[in-house]
Amino acid sequence: MLDQLLKVLVSQGQQTVVQNQDIPNQYNQQVIGEAGNSIMNGLQGMLANGGLTQIMRLFAGNGGGQGQLAGITGMLSNPLVQQMIQSFTGKITQQYNLSPTAAQHVGASLIPQVLQSLTQQVNDPNDPSIDVNGIMQSLTGGQAGGFNFNDLASKIAGGVSGDVNGDGVVDMQDMIASVSGAAKNQQQAGGNPIMDMISQFMK
Repeated sequence: MLDQLLKVLVSQGQQTVVQNQDIPNQYNQQVIGEAGNSIMNGLQGMLANGGLTQIMRLFAGNGGGQGQLAGITGMLSNPLVQQMIQSFTGKITQQYNLSPTAAQHVGASLIPQVLQSLTQQVNDPNDPSIDVNGIMQSLTGGQAGGFNFNDLASKIAGGVSGDVNGDGVVDMQDMIASVSGAAKNQQQAGGNPIMDMISQFMK
């Protein structure tokens, strides 16, 4: 997932960050990297706290919205995305001395665009580079178990409730507990892979 996330960040960040006069050029890489960190940390934090279904809905398409809430608007109305934007805005305001207005504008533009682009790739049958299984493996450090998250995401997108995984059990507690624990372990491992890799994508 990281490679795809970084490519989308750099692509979407050209206009939102690099060509943005409110952001000094020497901070371009850092600001784009912070957007990536906010996305990864937001997803990982949600997963660690039992929010597997929310992440499935996010990547099932349209940010979890239907009809008029589809697309970027759906992303902006998603509480998880709002948390990511808030975290990102706070960080770049404090660390790079940007005005709160400029920081909010960048966050509200860049983060939903990146997530929407990733969602489109996940749901594109002709793009094998990223799927929900890959995202879950990345968020858990490869410890997501043998669950088929692609199948689960498609069922959630279709509005199936109750026995989501079709095994006759009307709960997902075992699955949620497994990936939540793995996500917590990955959080505790720390590190900053996006900042470490971002310079390679912006040469």
